[in-house]
Amino acid sequence: MATALLTAASAVALAQPAQAGPGGAVNIRGQESWDTDAMMSRVCGTGGDTGYQDWYVNTGTGELRDSSSWREEPVWHKDDGKWTLQPGWERFEGHCEYPVASSWTYRDSWRPISETRTNCTDSGYSLELARDYSTTTSYSHTVGGSTSAEASIGSWFGASVEASYSYSWAVERSVGVSDNDVIEIGPQKTAWIEASPTKRVVRVNPVFKVESYTWNSTGKREDVVVVDSWRGRGYDRVYSYGNYIDGIADELKKDGTPQMTFRKKDRPSRTECD
Repeated sequence: MATALLTAASAVALAQPAQAGPGGAVNIRGQESWDTDAMMSRVCGTGGDTGYQDWYVNTGTGELRDSSSWREEPVWHKDDGKWTLQPGWERFEGHCEYPVASSWTYRDSWRPISETRTNCTDSGYSLELARDYSTTTSYSHTVGGSTSAEASIGSWFGASVEASYSYSWAVERSVGVSDNDVIEIGPQKTAWIEASPTKRVVRVNPVFKVESYTWNSTGKREDVVVVDSWRGRGYDRVYSYGNYIDGIADELKKDGTPQMTFRKKDRPSRTECD
């Protein structure tokens, strides 16, 4: 047991935590020999599960196995007739958390939001146009640079992270705007109104909170090491930078309407004046 305790202490000394990330977690991408983006994607998924989890990782190959491997070969083996972890396999227990990692806004592309009206006369005059716009929301999951849409994210994303943006982010609800505008339309012109909405992105890097971490470097039952930090390194919250979930929705003003810029567009009339 003295050897096991020394091994744990040495691990802490050799691998001090990097700068803390979301929720105080440490980025383990690049610190391990295996694909931690894929590992964290499988462990935490996109469903928002915060319940207890029990996993095994092979530190040589990166193979990941779930709790069904309890006392099953090749993860476990028997020493003196009793089960213990096989060297090379490490067990981590705990739960996932979903803190906001970062957030930013950007201007989306211009889009028509009104009917079109045509002035077929030889002089300009004003016409009233009805304009309508509804906010939109999308979600995506990125693992190691590969991004896919994830329908399941919407069931938890707003409840998990929307609180910080409760007045300014239209996630999980649709906000509609309807109004009439009077615009000047030149002679022989067809005109309409376009809008460029401001979008907010909220990014979540799922975090695993370690409650127990176990390994056995020799395969002897007396050499089992159990700690409460990731691989005995002194930090108990880990994430992998390349595994993240984005929620994208329209930014709202404090009055609850979408933040957007409007412009009038026109073109020469075509068959409208035939």
